[in-house]
Amino acid sequence: MDIRKLLIKHAAGNCTPGEREQLIAWLQQGGDPELLPDPEELADTGEEQPGLGPAASVRVMEYVLDIQTPPAGVRYRRLLIRFAAAAALIAVIVGVYQWLPRQRAALSTIHTGYGQISRIMLPDGSAVTLNANTILKYDSIMLPGKAREVWLQGEAFFDIRPAAGVFTVHAGQALDIAVLGTQFNVHNNDSTIQVVLNSGCVKVSAADSEHNSAMVLEPGEMAVYHNAAKQLSKQSADTMALTGWKDNVLTFRQARLSAIAAVVQRQFGVEVLFAQPQLDTLLFTGTAPANDLALFLSILERSLDIRIDKPNNRQIVIRPAH
Repeated sequence: MDIRKLLIKHAAGNCTPGEREQLIAWLQQGGDPELLPDPEELADTGEEQPGLGPAASVRVMEYVLDIQTPPAGVRYRRLLIRFAAAAALIAVIVGVYQWLPRQRAALSTIHTGYGQISRIMLPDGSAVTLNANTILKYDSIMLPGKAREVWLQGEAFFDIRPAAGVFTVHAGQALDIAVLGTQFNVHNNDSTIQVVLNSGCVKVSAADSEHNSAMVLEPGEMAVYHNAAKQLSKQSADTMALTGWKDNVLTFRQARLSAIAAVVQRQFGVEVLFAQPQLDTLLFTGTAPANDLALFLSILERSLDIRIDKPNNRQIVIRPAH
């Protein structure tokens, strides 16, 4: 996170909601004044900032950063100049900082359990279908014409109602999806974040914007962000297979049993064990219910000629049928 660049972006009015939160977190942690932009850098933004005198500027900075005024000297004079140049910017951030907690207090949270798929309506009339083991946080008040934001951990399908304000989905700390009116799926797990577009148009932006350019998706395309590599890419998507879960249907095409086991664990919260290692290479093509574990396992047994035992409520064991 390059604080200096974020401060300059904020001065130019180009910060995303996620970047604004990073600035607020920096202020809450004490804020190193050495990271403040130089006057020339702020001037390059082309934005006319409201004026504050040098004395008021220093008071603002001392309040925000809680610094102790050092003895007069070259270093202090240099910091004073930078404080004065950045004071208007910091004053704006202070306003955001003071405003944000009141908004966060109004967040509503929905948490689905294992094997549970739930559909909710947001305050703006948009519909969201949550897959199993998913957490969604959203503003309990969404005013007409204002920005609308939600925070997702897990998987959800969004049917966004068109409105004047941009709708943003924050997928963890790594990815922001900005939309106007559209249908799309977001799957946010430990290793990757997938954004699948069914209709309309979305813009996907990574927090690591220096190495990943924002991309616009068209229907039938998917953006994939790899958390470990911090890499964002775009590819074609099988929308029916990737979003069918919202209709309680999981679709597999030549899927290895090891991959299906991962889906079972994520969807139903049970650990899948293989009695023989070679069993995880079996391939399955077909559909299975997203909300009925017993029927899911029965379909696998009949299709792959295997036996699935359930020694307890938290584990299943896959064995050869004979």
